Amino acid sequence: MNRVKFTVKAGVTIYASTGRTGNNQPDRMSSCYFYLTAKGSRIVLLNKKYYFNVATYTLDFDEKYRHSYDYAPEESWTTYAGDLGGDTYRQKEYVFQDSRYFRICLKRVDGKIFSAQEADAINDIICFYSTAQQEKKPRPCFQKEIEDTVESIKDLKKENSLVLAVLSDTHYTVNGTWEDTVANLQTVHWRAGFDGVVHLGDLTDGMVPREITYTYVRNILDDLRKMAVPLHVVLGNHDANYFAGNPDVMTISEQVYLYQSDRERYRMNMEYPYYFVDYKKQHVRCFFLSAYENTEKLRYGFDLVQIEWLRKTLQNTPVETVIVLFAHMAPLAKLDYWASAIRNGDLLIDVMEKHQKQYNNILAYIHGHTHADYIFQGSAIPIVSIGCAKCEDMQEKKPIGTFTPKRELHETSQDLWDALIIKGGEKQLQFVRFGAGKDRVVG
Repeated sequence: MNRVKFTVKAGVTIYASTGRTGNNQPDRMSSCYFYLTAKGSRIVLLNKKYYFNVATYTLDFDEKYRHSYDYAPEESWTTYAGDLGGDTYRQKEYVFQDSRYFRICLKRVDGKIFSAQEADAINDIICFYSTAQQEKKPRPCFQKEIEDTVESIKDLKKENSLVLAVLSDTHYTVNGTWEDTVANLQTVHWRAGFDGVVHLGDLTDGMVPREITYTYVRNILDDLRKMAVPLHVVLGNHDANYFAGNPDVMTISEQVYLYQSDRERYRMNMEYPYYFVDYKKQHVRCFFLSAYENTEKLRYGFDLVQIEWLRKTLQNTPVETVIVLFAHMAPLAKLDYWASAIRNGDLLIDVMEKHQKQYNNILAYIHGHTHADYIFQGSAIPIVSIGCAKCEDMQEKKPIGTFTPKRELHETSQDLWDALIIKGGEKQLQFVRFGAGKDRVVG
């Protein structure tokens, strides 16, 4: 049984009617995070100057969140059990009878307001002993897919091949599918060996306070860093933390600091949300572009400074090096249902195509965002979309010609990401799909 530390905020309550948090309640102190529990876990009050209440959330949820663009409130795929009330405050030990999530809400015996100091001392006031398993291991339903993916990677890669794990749109959700995705990624890596990991953005839904988003993002990145290979992240539109009217929006510099701190090892300019990385052994240069700015009128697109930087950097790329570009969104509006126009997208295409005409060493532009698969061959540069890593399969609001595979929880199709094998000498990309969808070849 492990002791799990609580984080709470003074002045926050949990509404008995909805199970959601609310502010401006000075006589309450509550957890905003959801804590996973299992049978036999218990909450013990250490200081009798307080009462506590427990709101629990079952592991069931409305399936509409998997099949439509209707994002779950508070980024939680759970169902509130309705067990919180004004008469359920207690001092007696609370013992859980099954697996579910929960939050706590406290009040003082004397009825006085809470201070920030009390929130900081929460783990001296109350403690949680958990029996829930913390280790991330692949489910049995993924074992054959793991075997097949490992075998495919080993068969396809050559001595100088570059092998990258590429995933997009994890949209972290409480009781979602991230834990399975990272367990599968880690297991394939330990057996087949990735040279790096690329996340194409939208790590979370961006609907919760920034301190919670910070925690979710750091946990995701820490999970990926455990593979001990270079980690490359591009910024998605949800990563600005603006979605669904969220007022706690991050600036570009805040996003760079949170999502792209790994760039420091490459001594890249941390003022900008775009960069490149060379894999010198394989003669591959990877560009990671920024395709969204929340403060612009046309939010989807590319600023002129970035485009000029790309033009110059392409020009200075060694001729024997092949190039792959990664971004969250496509450079063409017809490849994005949500965009009537892509800011400076035509200029970006022009820069890439002029370089391609002269050197013919750009293998592809790869992006996420559409939650769908396609390979667009209508420009000099193949444009490749990768579907959503989170178990979602909404068929609505997709660009013409895309494919969204059907997804099922607790089956192989729950997961979706690619092992990308770059064969520079052959100027070919091979996408080995893990989970829903198919393998693909470009070049």
